Amino acid sequence: MNKEIIFTRIIIYNHSPIFGKHIMPSKDISVQVEGQVLKLSNLDKVLFPFTKIIKAELIQYYQSIAPFMLPHISNRPLSLVRFPDGIDKVKFFAKNKPDWTPEWVASTIVPDVLAEKDKEPINYILANNTATLVWLANLAAIEIHSMTIRSGNYLPDVIIFDLDPPEGSSFDELKLVAVALKQFLSTYGYHPYLKTSGSKGLHIYIPILPQYTVDVVVEHAKELARNFITTQPNTTLLLNKERRSNKILIDIFRNHKSQTCVHAYSVRAKEGAPISMPIHWQDLATISSAQHFTINNAFEYLNQHGDVWKDMQQFSMPLANLTHKEVVTQTAISSTDALAVYEEKRNFEKTNEPIAQIIPNTSGVLRYVIQKHDATNLHYDLRLEHEGVLLSWAIPKALPNKPGEKRMAIETEPHPMKYIDFEGNIPAEEYGGGEMWVFDTGEVNYAKKEANKISFTLSKGKITGSYSLYRTENNRWLIEKKEDGLLIETISVQPMLAEITKSIKANYFFEIKWDGIRVIIKKIADHVTIFSKSGRDLTEKFPKVKAAVEAMNIQTALMDGEIVCLGEKGIPQFNKVISRMHLTGTEAIQRASTHNAATCYLFDLLYLDGQDVRNLPIEKRRRWLQVSFKDTHHLRFSQNFDDGQALLDAIKLQGMEGIMCKRKNSSYQSNVRSSDWLKLKVRNTEDAIIIGYTKGEGDRSNTFGSLILAQIINGQLVYKGKVGTGFNSEQLNEYMTLLTSIKITKKPITESIDEESRAIWITPKLQCEVQIASLTNNGTFREPVFVKMVDV
Repeated sequence: MNKEIIFTRIIIYNHSPIFGKHIMPSKDISVQVEGQVLKLSNLDKVLFPFTKIIKAELIQYYQSIAPFMLPHISNRPLSLVRFPDGIDKVKFFAKNKPDWTPEWVASTIVPDVLAEKDKEPINYILANNTATLVWLANLAAIEIHSMTIRSGNYLPDVIIFDLDPPEGSSFDELKLVAVALKQFLSTYGYHPYLKTSGSKGLHIYIPILPQYTVDVVVEHAKELARNFITTQPNTTLLLNKERRSNKILIDIFRNHKSQTCVHAYSVRAKEGAPISMPIHWQDLATISSAQHFTINNAFEYLNQHGDVWKDMQQFSMPLANLTHKEVVTQTAISSTDALAVYEEKRNFEKTNEPIAQIIPNTSGVLRYVIQKHDATNLHYDLRLEHEGVLLSWAIPKALPNKPGEKRMAIETEPHPMKYIDFEGNIPAEEYGGGEMWVFDTGEVNYAKKEANKISFTLSKGKITGSYSLYRTENNRWLIEKKEDGLLIETISVQPMLAEITKSIKANYFFEIKWDGIRVIIKKIADHVTIFSKSGRDLTEKFPKVKAAVEAMNIQTALMDGEIVCLGEKGIPQFNKVISRMHLTGTEAIQRASTHNAATCYLFDLLYLDGQDVRNLPIEKRRRWLQVSFKDTHHLRFSQNFDDGQALLDAIKLQGMEGIMCKRKNSSYQSNVRSSDWLKLKVRNTEDAIIIGYTKGEGDRSNTFGSLILAQIINGQLVYKGKVGTGFNSEQLNEYMTLLTSIKITKKPITESIDEESRAIWITPKLQCEVQIASLTNNGTFREPVFVKMVDV
């Protein structure tokens, strides 16, 4: 990394780059990160003397790695290793939050953990945002260590095995032990994840459900480690180096109360600035050192693979029963005692799931069901009928939908046939606790049924076609699609439209009518496109909305929503969101993302993971959308209310636009104006199509005099009058530029209008909203006042 470094991502408070292209940072500077003002100091301080890496580079690394690091480190109590004068000078090991810490830096007190000296509670720092990571880096907190718990429930959600090699041992030997430990843990049904330590060793993490105390988890980790070393004579649990006899230490000490482990993506205080890097297991063979990845090459791997720990929490599981291993090599084919595990895991006095009952097939028609399951992690369950039970796999990212596409599938215990149409809420304390829906159901025909491969075809449902399941190891499989399913590209991106109502209706629920830009958002894996109502691509205008959608726990979807900019009181400001729409240039958009932040309220779902869901009841569509993400500043779910009058009264008090009334159990009708959706406005307003304008006079000689309006009635454009008031000077100039960019056409209506000789007719593509007193006898608008452009 060049020492004449450029910060392109952290922005100075006055919005210019921190470092010019050929300016060495030496003075203190103030910067703004995520709305927080930070003072960065001693940026040219050399922290790594041999490789001459300076503090500015450390700050830039932690700022750049934040999107990968934050999901794993947020809400975890931290211990910091600080080197204010460089790694060859004095270091400080810090746990307690300093008194001078900014108020916006979060912290937590871990129950029953006290400082060793004064026995007072320790207030641990939490790194929950990019600004905190930058602040820590400015303190020269080179190493960031974290606990296995998160604030809130303070129960471990991972178990850590730290593989520490003896002096002079071969790294290849360490890699062999790591692979052996991974295979050992997998036999208990665990899903091990790997990272380099950035120093000498390797770290193996297994995700668990956060429902056990630290002491219980530590004892479980000890028992696993004891069992493992009996199979590996070159390993030990002895911490004393003199007693290890040159064996590899399987260290489980990091799981103890108040103990920490260097966090994923943390820099280490070693020359070259190595980092503790999460990697794919198959890539272990290609590295020759635990310090292989550094701040100089880490992003090469990340650009190719992304965060390989991204889905870790989807594979959290209860602590395994160590009296027997989870041998599942036969469960996919044999149903002998197939429901014993299912029955053992459930308390049928608490759960309403079907009882364990094998039902032989007498019809000759085999069935399948795909269920959407909002358990510890949102996922799909695929269940295929076989010998009176349903063979089952949990699929974190939905079934593949294109030829050659492969997804991970985790085999679970077979389920009873009556699970074929099971929907409901499994109690939170029960196994698989959470909400479950039938996503699709139909018939299955097998082409091949072997211990390690199952080929089958789904039909008579919405998810159809041929698939193959391949066992990779134990209960891990890959599922592959053989031909295209229903592709997202075939679904209309045109939104559903609403009629106007003047009163509250029965059999509807109600939402706030957001005063912003209507959008349809397409998500395919990590690729997100934001379309306006007219089909314009707005993606680059709203980068933080785009990033929030990328983080959704949803694979492929079309979603309906509205982007707004909220004022100080949380009320949408239409002029602010329109100004965001017209911005150009990356720097201007980035500045606006901070000072005029946009929020997208999502309220409906058109397509989800291979299925057109528009004909499903609106309640189910919205619930599937709601469970796919958690509200953030940039992405929120539009809540619904049962009491429409109370909502309308509240909206009037806030001076907001109105409410939406949506018929219960209704479908989604793209590009259709239906009474299933009604808009009830506080003001008496109408939407109209702009079919032309009149030439301006006097002080408007350079713009326009009025807009000529029409509405579509019975499929025909019908003249509704002209509007010439309600514009400010800025809007007159802006809209004149917009009007002159549209093709001039012939008069599209038959009615005669005033000042027709001054009229210029344009292609009817723009829409606006006007406030009116009423309609005249001939149906035109009385006393119209321009409110806003509806689609620009």
